Amino acid sequence: MYNKKIYKTYFALPAVIIYTLLFIVPVILNFVYSFTNWNAIRMTSEVAKFVGWDNYVEIFQNKELLAVIGRTILFALVTTVFKNVIGFLLALGLNEGLKTRNILRAVFFLPAMLSPLIIGLIFGSIFMENGFANQLLMALGMENVTKAWLTTKDTALPTTMFVEIWRQVGFNMVIYLAGLQLIDKSYYEAAAVDGANKRQSLFYITLPHMLPSLIINLLLALSQELKAFDIVFVLTGGGPNGATELINMM
Repeated sequence: MYNKKIYKTYFALPAVIIYTLLFIVPVILNFVYSFTNWNAIRMTSEVAKFVGWDNYVEIFQNKELLAVIGRTILFALVTTVFKNVIGFLLALGLNEGLKTRNILRAVFFLPAMLSPLIIGLIFGSIFMENGFANQLLMALGMENVTKAWLTTKDTALPTTMFVEIWRQVGFNMVIYLAGLQLIDKSYYEAAAVDGANKRQSLFYITLPHMLPSLIINLLLALSQELKAFDIVFVLTGGGPNGATELINMM
């Protein structure tokens, strides 16, 4: 038993060392350097000097930076919520019953495999002033609603969020599908025998068993959207007038 524990330690040690060197140490160094005047862009031979909380005070006095941070958090929260809600509903609908469910699963998952550059170029043309979106609105008699969606300050960020949700919702759907298929069907059969309806089965069987999938999806989505760059850069470049500028674009 003792030898088995030793072997487990040996196998885990390389991963721990790599993780420590590539993550823990840089995080600690970043925190230490944040209290100095060290500049990674304009590096000189001078020794970094301790400046206390000056850097943090400067950050929280910078209104432009605070606006970008707030916009990034808003972008991450909105896209995360909608991706998970829509992804879960799609997973419920495509879990069983439909004969074409495998084809539909592939169709919804396909955008997650495409390059953000390609998606950005496609939707950039769709939402331009003479693009498909406005052509469709005019065909429906809604000419007064048409606009340049990605170059108008009020609509640029919501439109970018829409594209990001469309791009990633299939990925969330697949994780929820995996969670749904792990639920033992006997639970639903027993609930049906006891007289439970579909709503009760959803709230008392499905949702509690989907908690691991929900946590995974939330963590992955939040971490991904807080560092979003590529799709926003291709669609708007951070414009117009910084309306879609996120923290990774500064």
